Amino acid sequence: MTLENPAASIAATEARQTGIEAVAPEVPTLRNRRGRTLVGGFAAAHFTHHVSNSMLTPLLPLIRDNFALSYAQSGFLITAFSMSLGLSNAPVGYLADKVGSRPVVAAGLVLTGVASAALALAGAYWQLLLLLVFMGTVAATYHAPSAALLAQAFPTQSRGAAMGFHITGGHLSFFATPLVAAALVAGGETWRTPFLLFAFAPILMGVALWFLAPRHREQGGGSSDRLAVFRELRTVIKTVGPLVSLSILCQVFYAALLAFMTLYLVDARGLAPELAAALFGAPHFVGLFGAPLAGYLSDRLGRQTVILLGMGTLGPAFWALTSVPNELILLPLALIGLSAAMRQTVTEVLVMDSAPPHRRATILGSYYMLSQELGGLGAPLLGLMAGALGIGAAYGSTALVLAALSVVVLVIGRKL
Repeated sequence: MTLENPAASIAATEARQTGIEAVAPEVPTLRNRRGRTLVGGFAAAHFTHHVSNSMLTPLLPLIRDNFALSYAQSGFLITAFSMSLGLSNAPVGYLADKVGSRPVVAAGLVLTGVASAALALAGAYWQLLLLLVFMGTVAATYHAPSAALLAQAFPTQSRGAAMGFHITGGHLSFFATPLVAAALVAGGETWRTPFLLFAFAPILMGVALWFLAPRHREQGGGSSDRLAVFRELRTVIKTVGPLVSLSILCQVFYAALLAFMTLYLVDARGLAPELAAALFGAPHFVGLFGAPLAGYLSDRLGRQTVILLGMGTLGPAFWALTSVPNELILLPLALIGLSAAMRQTVTEVLVMDSAPPHRRATILGSYYMLSQELGGLGAPLLGLMAGALGIGAAYGSTALVLAALSVVVLVIGRKL
């Protein structure tokens, strides 16, 4: 099905009403200025959206030491953010489809900055938990609504590449922000300083995106049937559900292993906390190139092929991380970044392609809710295992299970 460009539709309607022939506006693509400006603006917004929450995991060893936390308590900090984020995605997506994605994204960016500044002032563990719940709730205002805006603007044949370049903003944030935060800490600052200093970025970008984002809102068929959204969601599940379910299962392992990566590198591999925080950004640096490559390839080879390739390499990459010497640790980190970018980027585009235009934010929000909620369950479980077995044994055994899952995915994936 070819999606109609909203701006072109409005121009054509006005022409019919006035009797004056109108020229349809240029359809955004990555080959014209309009498309590049739109993707560039959203990539910048994506970057600022993550400047606060991208620091939680790399700075977790320092936060753990500051509050004298156990592995389980550290895991619950990750869960407080990820669970609240996951639970909020579907309701926020539904709200965005009702009132428009543009105000939801802009307001969410401003509130993200407020949450970051407040987190820097937390004085007790319970305050950290509550503020991370708030930050997670606010974080739900970005991904599904922004993806819906981009899907509205770009046709199907170039949507994968557009989303891939948009996602590079998030990868750049997860790479660069921990590096700057680690440099600040190494220079004598505390973990609180980066959260406070970086709070201004999403606030400024929220104001800018208000003017940049498309103003037209996708319209539904005019039905007042409140159960229509569930029927449309069921149709999407029947179409892409098995493949997306496997991707979400991989996300459970990926989220847990990523959440404890810096603690593993510090406690099991003997690296300095500042170096571990910097290495945490390595997979995301690779994602800068992997996400647009994955989107481009999916536009040409098909979404399923690229998703299966990403899932098939994710487990072996994490297993290699637990096996190679410290001198070679950048190699598996790079492979983790590439495989994660291929799986995550193209799964989002697949869900987006399958959703009705007027339900994109709702259905994308439902996907994010499932993947992030289930992913959030993995962190405390891995934390409990680490407390009982030691971080090295717990991390290594979890990586081995994920490697076995990758083999299973490659065997059964083509039958989906």
